[in-house]
Amino acid sequence: MFRGNSLYCKSQLAVRVIVTASLLLALISYAFFPLPAFAEEESEGVKGTGGSHEEVIDITADEVRYERKRALATASGNVAVLFKSFRITGDYAEYDESGAVVAISGNAKFEDTREGSVFAADKIVFLLEEEKMEAEGGVSLRYKGGQVLASGDRLSYFSADKRAIVEGDACVEIAGKMFQASVITIFLDEERVVAEGGTRTVIPRDE
Repeated sequence: MFRGNSLYCKSQLAVRVIVTASLLLALISYAFFPLPAFAEEESEGVKGTGGSHEEVIDITADEVRYERKRALATASGNVAVLFKSFRITGDYAEYDESGAVVAISGNAKFEDTREGSVFAADKIVFLLEEEKMEAEGGVSLRYKGGQVLASGDRLSYFSADKRAIVEGDACVEIAGKMFQASVITIFLDEERVVAEGGTRTVIPRDE
């Protein structure tokens, strides 16, 4: 009876030592090699729509066609192309996937929803990677609810430095002041213009 109790106690002690050693080993392993699920935060590009790091081109239209070999998507009828804070609408669009270029025509309109810029033209070409826009044919610009208005035959817009260049019978209005020239460069955030070639400026006197 005594030998059985002694053997039982020894076995119980051995089990406790093994369990304790296992727990210590697990804690040490976790300290030096934490599990990825707990050691790392959610990786970039996996977040939901609210904070996605993945750049997505969203195209809606009455009809969309895609040619994988040419890496070309075409859309027609009530076209809307969304990318970051940019929205481009019109009657017909082509998206060159290899060159990351969107060309839209027919009642074309380009909006930078973050900056409050709206451009309208016969045709608009947007370079996604450079965030640069080229517009031609009856171009008009409205910036931040009309703080800056512009029109001309052609317009280039550079989102990075909020700069627009209007060419061909260019006209710009800022705070009631009118500028006309062959080429007008507008620094939108600064509300500053540089007019070149046959310039005419109308500045009303303050009342």
